[in-house]
Amino acid sequence: MQLLSVGIMVIATWCPFPSYASDSRAAATSSNAKVPADLKASGKLVLGTSASIGLPWSSTKEGTTDQYIGFDHDIAAAIAQRLGLALEVSNIGFDSLIPSLQAKRVTIVISGMFDSSEREKKVDFIDYAIGGSAMLRRTGGSNSPNSMDDVCGVKVSALRGSVEAQTASNQSKKCTDGGKQPLQIQTFPDTNGQLAALASGRTDVAFGDLEYLSLTASKLPTHFTLVGEAFNAGPVGIAVEKDSGLGPVIVDILNGMIADGSYQQLCEKYALPKMAYISKATLNGATRNK
Repeated sequence: MQLLSVGIMVIATWCPFPSYASDSRAAATSSNAKVPADLKASGKLVLGTSASIGLPWSSTKEGTTDQYIGFDHDIAAAIAQRLGLALEVSNIGFDSLIPSLQAKRVTIVISGMFDSSEREKKVDFIDYAIGGSAMLRRTGGSNSPNSMDDVCGVKVSALRGSVEAQTASNQSKKCTDGGKQPLQIQTFPDTNGQLAALASGRTDVAFGDLEYLSLTASKLPTHFTLVGEAFNAGPVGIAVEKDSGLGPVIVDILNGMIADGSYQQLCEKYALPKMAYISKATLNGATRNK
């Protein structure tokens, strides 16, 4: 799969802006005073992320397994700095992120994860971006759909445990209710496997994160094409333990970063579209906005 290895290398190493660091000693002093006692005693903030989801959210530097890059890592680093804590990263499969948080193996989860009312039953979310979903097909593929109306009966992929996997399931039911063939759904633990399946023809279309698929299509236009309209627009959140007291602290930190411009600098560093920016961080926005 030379095509796939080249594609992953391009996406994984893409970082067109220099590293960003801010002098946030004053902010750290203020925020550190609000840190829950047990977290302060540990001296560290343990980030759970799925580095296989790819840039702009989460990835690793080429040739490494423990040098993390991406918008999510940099947001976590900024939060840890302002809390006066060391950042430790745990790379976890996407569908195991929330269970790991509930089991207290990690302190926070930042991994391009949609904040949903269903997930808010298990954890608290601090919304830090606006995300969406999209469809990616092989450029020139013979059985490649052009829109959601064309996916009945075709082979569709999504990440396990993702919002897009649920969308595929819902769309399959719509197809059968309308007398059409169901979607042939395949789920993958990471985006590498998902892209490999699409490139090889084992699937016809990939459902996934809008920002990631847009970046993939822009870097590999002869291989992949973004099609159809964006869907599942909604808040992307940082997950913390339910009612832990950490949520409001991180809301304050993010709003401070928005006020001093460091949040916007990170968005620009990873070329997030303007529609992804937030003007104010909120706690459990999926429920609040229903």
